Amino acid sequence: MTLERAPREGEPAIPSPRDYEDAKRMARHPDTQHRIAVARAQGVAPEILYYMVDDPHPAVRRCIAANPSTPIQAEGKLANDEDAHVRAALARKVAERAPGLSAENAHAHTVQTLALLEKLARDQLSMVRQVVAEVIKAEIGIPAPIVQALARDIALVVAAPVLEFSPLLADDDLIDILDKQPIPGAMAAVSKRRNLGADVADFVARSDDVDAMVVLLNNPTAQMREDTLDALISRAPELPPLHEPLVRRPNLPPRAACRLATFVADSLLDLLAGRKDLDAGTLSMVRQAVRERLEKSYAAADVSREDPAFEHEVAAARALNEKQPINEDLIRRSLDYEHWMFVKACLVVKSGCQPATVRRILAARDPEAVLSLCWKAGLSTDVALLVQGRLAGIDAPVRGDADELTPMKMQRLLDNYASGTPSTD
Repeated sequence: MTLERAPREGEPAIPSPRDYEDAKRMARHPDTQHRIAVARAQGVAPEILYYMVDDPHPAVRRCIAANPSTPIQAEGKLANDEDAHVRAALARKVAERAPGLSAENAHAHTVQTLALLEKLARDQLSMVRQVVAEVIKAEIGIPAPIVQALARDIALVVAAPVLEFSPLLADDDLIDILDKQPIPGAMAAVSKRRNLGADVADFVARSDDVDAMVVLLNNPTAQMREDTLDALISRAPELPPLHEPLVRRPNLPPRAACRLATFVADSLLDLLAGRKDLDAGTLSMVRQAVRERLEKSYAAADVSREDPAFEHEVAAARALNEKQPINEDLIRRSLDYEHWMFVKACLVVKSGCQPATVRRILAARDPEAVLSLCWKAGLSTDVALLVQGRLAGIDAPVRGDADELTPMKMQRLLDNYASGTPSTD
């Protein structure tokens, strides 16, 4: 009676054979566990392992495929095994053995090993090809045709490791692969390569693969010419996924930083202005670009319309003020980090004015009205000057000496803006 069964998890391992005769006996044992013990044992006679290649249980054949003592003649049979997991186990072992073997070496073992590797690299199942790709992805001593075939594989799990890591793929190879309608994800894999060449980076930047562009920008080692970066920035207004990677891109040229300041989201403006590698002159230009953007925004905005985002910010500022009163230090820091919407919300909360009134005053860029708003909010003259210049974009802020701008006049200004008739007469 044949006791054919699969190995059980946690089952005590059968001891390895003691000698040749013990191995022969165990290789014919009806219990699969005994045959597995022979199949995985080191130093078993090659002829016994060759005999076991036709074992009916795939778990036994997998162990034989992974065993370094298995003769290459047996490996040739295992490369055609009906079980993909057997072929995958063989693929891992052969791929690990292949680096350093020269295709010009006429030694039979070398020739057979490389032939096996090439066969497994073209296996009908991607799972087997993937094993080969993962093992040899960063190796130098692999025949070029095998690497080229894997890099052009129709399955991303096979092609991606080689495209990302293989040192045997030159820039011309990569561009050729990407130029011939690559599989989805191939361009992103190439974009992850360490020290990616400038020509390849330029090819990716001018493609239609947005995911690959994002990966490229997030690759700090990718070599990128300034005109390539300019091309990406020119396309970025219509491609929001590029915005944050561009803002975070190392060694960002001053002109590029200023261009980004004209269209990225407010939250990214904070990141841009907070970069440590931008000099004072560049930061000044960035802030000027922000001011010009705000001016256009104010000119185009309907300040009487409800803005859900602003209303939400005001609610958050109210909650914060109730927990811990908003002070000038917080407003100064918020201005430094260009948290414009939060500062406007603070002015609403501290002044008691309606959100629409605050928005009208800032949109009008009226120095005296902004100063009046800050007075109502209880802010000092120094902070009021910062609000005029940075938040309202006023080129010539006013201090508002008591003889020129009395509390009564300031209140009247605020009342006029609240009523929608900002006249000072």
